[in-house]
Amino acid sequence: ELAMSTKPADKVVYGEESRKYRRTVYTHKEWVEHRSADRFLKNLSTLPTSGIYKNLAKEVVATTLVATCVVVYNCIVGGYTDFDGNAHPALTTALSIAGLPLVPFTLVTPSLGLLLVFRTNTSYTRWDEARKAWGLNIN
Repeated sequence: ELAMSTKPADKVVYGEESRKYRRTVYTHKEWVEHRSADRFLKNLSTLPTSGIYKNLAKEVVATTLVATCVVVYNCIVGGYTDFDGNAHPALTTALSIAGLPLVPFTLVTPSLGLLLVFRTNTSYTRWDEARKAWGLNIN
């Protein structure tokens, strides 16, 4: 059975403060189950109740709503082509299509790529140092 703190869950606001009450200790059997190949479907089904989603739900919903509104607006103003390849004309031509220029994305992409590489290398270095220190402790 997973070892958890006995503090009542309803007394702790979900977030970083409650992390210490969510620590788990796995047995080998639980670890094998946790790392199983079919964990994707289980994790997908628990997405709405996950802590990360609870903390980011407002941002995810807002981004989804804005994106949906832009797509619907562009379909109304600029027309669209459905999945069968049939072109549908715009309902109105009085407004212009919403869009962003590509130049800022083109200029920023290499910088973001390098930043991602440096962060990945840094995290791997930290993990490797921790692994070596743990190896010294247990050997």
